[in-house]
Amino acid sequence: MGDLAALFSQHEICPNILEQPPREKLNLVWDGIKVEPGMTLQVRNLKNAPRFNLNVDPESTFTMLMIDPDNLSRKNPSVSEWLHWLVCNIPASNVLEGINGGQHQMAYGSPGPGPRTGLHRYIILMWEHQGRRVAEPKPSTRAKFSVKKFVEKHKLGQPIAGNFFFAQNETQ
Repeated sequence: MGDLAALFSQHEICPNILEQPPREKLNLVWDGIKVEPGMTLQVRNLKNAPRFNLNVDPESTFTMLMIDPDNLSRKNPSVSEWLHWLVCNIPASNVLEGINGGQHQMAYGSPGPGPRTGLHRYIILMWEHQGRRVAEPKPSTRAKFSVKKFVEKHKLGQPIAGNFFFAQNETQ
């Protein structure tokens, strides 16, 4: 699927949503489908949280999130960045083994783009924060989350891994 940084730039994820692209691709599997950056998935395959894994430092801790920057639509992103999932302080063993664990600050909310809103980008990012924990209160809403503010608040820097895909309502 090409260079990850180039794809994040081509699809206006960097620098609009994220200052720097992830260093490597986050391995994601949704409903048996291995996700490659920029592919299109059917909403029906996204009902449950994905399996994810990455080869990481076994002594580290991680935070992962998933957003939709195109909610309500790409032309009218009035409630973007919509927070679909936020998991903080994930132990390395969970990342290495593909276990969905850590502090779920926002439970997984499956994508559900509205009819006639076109393709939505769904972005999944992971940061390493070795030797410290992220203390993030549970967000009161999914609407208008800001990846840039989250990264700045917790001094996370460049994500170690990420991936993204497209999905749309079947009624277009």
